[in-house]
Amino acid sequence: MPETPTILTQSLFDSLFRRYERKLCAIAYTYVRDESTARDIVHDSFMSIWNHRGDVEFTNIDAYLFRTVRNRCLEYRRSRQLERDVYEKILIKERGVMDYYTRTIECCDPNELFRSEILEICRRQLEQMPELTRRIFTAHKFEGLSYKEIAERLAINPKKVDKELQHAACRLRLSLKDYLAILVLIAGWLQR
Repeated sequence: MPETPTILTQSLFDSLFRRYERKLCAIAYTYVRDESTARDIVHDSFMSIWNHRGDVEFTNIDAYLFRTVRNRCLEYRRSRQLERDVYEKILIKERGVMDYYTRTIECCDPNELFRSEILEICRRQLEQMPELTRRIFTAHKFEGLSYKEIAERLAINPKKVDKELQHAACRLRLSLKDYLAILVLIAGWLQR
């Protein structure tokens, strides 16, 4: 003989809650391994049953309650697994991007980055310098001569050598100001 449908009244609901709440929490815990989550799932299951009490005819309300909790636990586990999978994919992608940036930074030599542009600017500036300034700068920087040696070679005062070198350095510094700032920033960034 088939069971007659049960009408869920407030008193029957309260009785079911008192009788099954702990047991269902223990069952839910075996699925989700978190007491708070297990309790939330059980309470949500009871609320769902209460909210649908007029829509569903319960022939075996106990089995329906256990099945509802089990299904919600499985949904929770699938959801958590999906979250973990997405999170793992994001981490893998992020690691790949960071590896790419690291390799790019490691390959970057700040001394070589703008070398040709810097050399061209220096060459043009040297060509535009007065003859004496250019000769003094070339002798000091490229030949490695001291102030005294340059002064003797050109038959001028060592203070004049110093003054002309300062003039040349100032001119080069002004023409390379943008590049020097960038190179200093890159060098500092690479040392971190």
